[in-house]
Amino acid sequence: MSDIKEIMRSVLSDEKLLSSKAFRDKVYTDQPILRPASQLRRPETPQKIKEMKSLAFSPEAYWKTSAWLFYTQGKFMENYTDDFAFSGEFTSYYPTYRDLDNDQLRGYFSWRTAVRNGIVNDAPLPFAFIYMYELINGIGWTEPASGLELLDSFCRSYSVFNPAINKYWRQWTADMAAYYQLPPEMLSIHPDIQWDKNVIALQNWEMQSDEELYAAISGLSGYPPENSRYFTEYPDIFFENTVACFRKLSEFFRDHRKRSLCSHLFGNQTEMTYHMFESAVFYDRESLRSCDYSFNSIHSFTCTNGVWRCRKYYGNRSRNKLLGNIIKSVDSALRDRYDYRFKLRTEDVSKSILTIISKEVQRIYELHRRAEAPKIEIDLSRLETIRKAADITRDKLIVDEDIQDEQPAPAEPQTVPDLSVTENDILDCGETAFMQALLTGSDWKQAAKDSGSMPSILADSINEKLFDLFGDTVIDFSDDCPVLIEDYTDELKGLFRV
Repeated sequence: MSDIKEIMRSVLSDEKLLSSKAFRDKVYTDQPILRPASQLRRPETPQKIKEMKSLAFSPEAYWKTSAWLFYTQGKFMENYTDDFAFSGEFTSYYPTYRDLDNDQLRGYFSWRTAVRNGIVNDAPLPFAFIYMYELINGIGWTEPASGLELLDSFCRSYSVFNPAINKYWRQWTADMAAYYQLPPEMLSIHPDIQWDKNVIALQNWEMQSDEELYAAISGLSGYPPENSRYFTEYPDIFFENTVACFRKLSEFFRDHRKRSLCSHLFGNQTEMTYHMFESAVFYDRESLRSCDYSFNSIHSFTCTNGVWRCRKYYGNRSRNKLLGNIIKSVDSALRDRYDYRFKLRTEDVSKSILTIISKEVQRIYELHRRAEAPKIEIDLSRLETIRKAADITRDKLIVDEDIQDEQPAPAEPQTVPDLSVTENDILDCGETAFMQALLTGSDWKQAAKDSGSMPSILADSINEKLFDLFGDTVIDFSDDCPVLIEDYTDELKGLFRV
């Protein structure tokens, strides 16, 4: 002890230290500036926390899962509050109470107390995950609906400090509604449910108003219309053409393709095994139950003896790139048709789709042009006066000697032009050979090779040249294999004399 006091006396009598700014400008009371470790007192750990930590060493905890232990400890501390100043850092994957020391536990429960009082402050990310784990496990609420509201409200507030929770917020709120069988209306503004709503609108395009259809297109397009310079200047024209082109393309896919436009854009629904609250510490207290749950017609769950399955559109459930390319093509066609000063190049869109878009934009343009043309109105009441004046003028000009019986000269026979069209008037030799190969079932690959071109290029060229005759593409090349559209096969055989 004497050695400690000697060290303290030596430090406090050091002239350099006493003359430093840290000591020179301050006045101290009669308290020791330095203290031995024996005089330092650490805050006492609350008894509740000690009892909670002891649960990890109970006989039951040895054979139960870590999720069970988290749920048991969470329920034990459900109503605990604290007021402890914690400023440390903490990092952990799948954090639980066992991963926190006493100060960190007190810091978490103090932060949670503030959150429950409506004050969401920044804190280590594991604190946020532990709080979210509590809510999905039924800790901190009595009714599932209030638990979902607490989870949604907390995530919205905390994501301002750390957006990393957004992914889990989106997944766990939907899982919570399904697991606890909550009304789907509670998630009406959830990003996944909004995505489903937009896809359903596009699927049922014939029953949607123009406004509803455009809202769905705008919400799903990988090329947001509001980012277009042309849309900013001419929103009404953009709106009308976008909706009209989507309807026309939907009709085309419905009538001439094996699958709809929506299937082409988003694929098909799939049912797969589903892990409820994936990436969370969750204790399933009803592990053998069976139930069904549905958000809408394209997003539903089934649970059989605790095994969950989900039927929905998997993959990218955000903005769609293919739909974005179509809307960008509409934008490009509008700029070309109206001679807009800023042009736009399109990519990854088939010639068939581009042709349909171009024709629809042209059709709407002609409608507007005719509607804006000056109208000529004739006053029919004045026609009688005009006739009488014309008769008087005629009588004055006619003289007797000019009146002669004239026989009309026989009409010369006119030659009626041959308007028939042959394949040679439209296609070149290579395209004709390729087409005949498809119609007869012979080797179309060899026909393409002999012409010195690729099958896909020949198919696109033929579709483009015959579009005016059929008003549609006649060759489907969507699966890297040319297939004649069945509706036009007989007519094509007659045209190509097969």
